[in-house]
Amino acid sequence: MAISGEGDVVIGRGARLVRSLWARPLRALAALLLLALAVAGGLNLWAWRHCREADRLAERQQFAAAYAHYADCLWLWRRSASTHFLAGRTARRAGLYDEAERHLAECARLQGGAPGASLPVALERLLLQAQSGDIGEVEYVLWGYVKKDTPEAPLILEAMARGYQRMFRMGMALRCLAMILEREPDNVEALVMRGWLREGAGEPADATTDLRRALELNPARDDARLSLARILIRDNCQEARVLFEQLFARQPDNPDVQQGLAEAYWGVGEPEKARPIFQALLARDPHDSKALAGLGVLTLHTGDPVEGEALLRRAVTADPGNPDAHYQLYVCLQQQPGRQAEAAAERDTHKRVQADRERLARIAVNEMSLRPGDPNLHYELGAIYLRNGKPEVGVRWLYSALRLDPTHQPSHQALADYFERTGDADKARQHRGQLRPDAPGSSPGQP
Repeated sequence: MAISGEGDVVIGRGARLVRSLWARPLRALAALLLLALAVAGGLNLWAWRHCREADRLAERQQFAAAYAHYADCLWLWRRSASTHFLAGRTARRAGLYDEAERHLAECARLQGGAPGASLPVALERLLLQAQSGDIGEVEYVLWGYVKKDTPEAPLILEAMARGYQRMFRMGMALRCLAMILEREPDNVEALVMRGWLREGAGEPADATTDLRRALELNPARDDARLSLARILIRDNCQEARVLFEQLFARQPDNPDVQQGLAEAYWGVGEPEKARPIFQALLARDPHDSKALAGLGVLTLHTGDPVEGEALLRRAVTADPGNPDAHYQLYVCLQQQPGRQAEAAAERDTHKRVQADRERLARIAVNEMSLRPGDPNLHYELGAIYLRNGKPEVGVRWLYSALRLDPTHQPSHQALADYFERTGDADKARQHRGQLRPDAPGSSPGQP
């Protein structure tokens, strides 16, 4: 095979270099050492840049993106206890609890028994426990840190707010966020979280104020922009449309953005733009209840009641807790001659679903903060979620009630009934065996 003249020159120079290095072993060793140092320096520079970018993103409270850079950095700096600690803290704040625990465990292992080194890790593990929902076991200790007004107080309050939110103690969560904002009025994370909670508490005007302020401070917070757009779509579809279009330009594959944009187009009177978005959502997930309901309403308004009804029935089957879908199905049936009885039944279902939502809000905003250890509240949450097609959440709350009171009869009854319906005879038998003979509907010892 012919080799170009330039190739001959390169090969010749390489051969002479090899012969030269072999002739002078010390020079060869020095060259290899210099090469190794150059490679190591380049890799360290690469890791340092990832670490700097992670620090920058964490400072801007973009925790998921920051964690990805810390993970890249640890590919090289795997023995850096401090980097594992930062990765663990950032993973926790991003809601990546398994990753957070893994990095904290590695940090503790690398530190060994170094005096005082375990204290930050121990505190971070308390925050991880609180934020992931087991706040009842650690809140007393964490409030002690807050009362001392330690430098970590805002970070502690943030984790506690998330834990209280997860446990439906919204009053306590709002208290934590208010304390953060007293110390740091421009804390974007606290503003965004308070906006979410205020929206859930039925305070859209206050929620809008918090979210607008968060976006002024950090225009990159698309999660705040999405929340703001969702609130505005109720009475200001034009502004909501602008926000959803901004989001769609950056997140074209985000289903929440697509759904919101379609609803905004419908709200400003452009159904021809909404239809293909709903169809694209259903092409990806045929059981998307919101997209089914949206396309169903649009189909009804374009004069096809049969197809519209079919889509709305699929919507309520996919998500029995979707009040909008139930209401639109009621309207659809009411407008058809001879179907008033079906319409009335659907109207009653809509009222029940809406009442369940209002009850959830009352428990979250008021009652759970006053009686967090009341198993009856935990049971009621579980029953509501089971009734509205959210079995995983419902079962979790029922087991939470049993942790507070292992003999709680309504929870054992609900779990026995649920496991019977889903075909898990062993678990059904286990819970039915815990029922007293006088418990309503109980049959101890039977599957």
